[in-house]
This record gives sequence, structure tokens and C-alpha cells, in this order.
Amino acid sequence: MAISYTLTIKKMTKTTKISLFIIGLFLLFKPTKKVMTLNKKSFIDYITPPLKKIGNEIGVPYKFLVAQVILESGWGKSSLFTKYFNVGGVKAVKGQSFVTLPTFEYYNGVKQRVYQNFASYPNLETGLQAYAKVFQNRYFKQYLNKTTDPYIYAVLLQSGKIKYATDIAYKDKIHKILDTFLV
Repeated sequence: MAISYTLTIKKMTKTTKISLFIIGLFLLFKPTKKVMTLNKKSFIDYITPPLKKIGNEIGVPYKFLVAQVILESGWGKSSLFTKYFNVGGVKAVKGQSFVTLPTFEYYNGVKQRVYQNFASYPNLETGLQAYAKVFQNRYFKQYLNKTTDPYIYAVLLQSGKIKYATDIAYKDKIHKILDTFLV
């Protein structure tokens, strides 16, 4: 017996609409072992459509998102991306599933190898939802819809008292990826 569901879009909250939107993205964007074998151009082609949709929905330049996922996932090869569905290096919060992995953080301008608790998600849909929410949190929501320029957006995320990344060269790394692969 087939069951049919009808949703009335007008009565849904914005959060529900975004969640349904991201579920749709999940159906289009399923990471597989194949992702790890993609060359750089193919990886960009693979991640751009869902990130473009997310960027348009939340007000972040999609090319910035593409560059950031490239940087954070090591071109889709990191276990954080392929095994734990963590798209952007999202850190875990209290009570959340996590995986502890080594990473580099900068403390007082000094690069140090540390172990961090990164959020672990059961599937890519949930990982994409969490990734989108990072830009909507109290620290970064002020930059939403401020620019369509991915270079400027990278500068904005690193300009406030709370910065997106501790890496002092973070915006430069994003800019280099943009210059080299996304012009």
C-alpha cells in the first residue's frame, strides 16, 4: 500500500523549510568512497550544487562555502568528511556525538597540534544542516547577506572578536583556493 504525504508550504516554519531543503540536498549529495578518488575539478563539480543551494538559502557566497569545504575536508579525503559527515570542521558542543581527532590550532600566533572534539553526524543531511547553522549562530549571523563576494566574506569571518578559525592564514588559504580553482 502506498502512503502519500502532502505538506502545506505556507504553514511551515522557516526552520522546517530549511530542514526539508537540506533533506533534498542529501538525496542529491551522498558521499561515497568514490568521493575520495575524485580529482580536484570533479570534487568541485560534486560539491558545488548543494553548497550553492545552501549559500543562496542562508545568505553566504557559495564560492566561499566551496573553498571552505575544500580546505576543511582536504579535497574530500579527510575521515571527518567521509566517515563522520562533518562538512566544515564543525566542533562538537556539549551533549553532541563527536570524534576526537588531531588538528592544528593557533594560540597566541603559535601553531600547535591538538586534539579536538569534532561533531560527528549520522549522515550527510545532518552534517549539512549543522554546517549551515554555524553561519547563522550568534557570532557569524551578522555577516549573512552582507556580500556576494567570497573574498570579502572570508575577511568578514576573520574580522570580529570571535573568528571562524584560529589559523592566522585562514582567509589567505581560502583566497588562494578561490584564485586557483574558483575564479
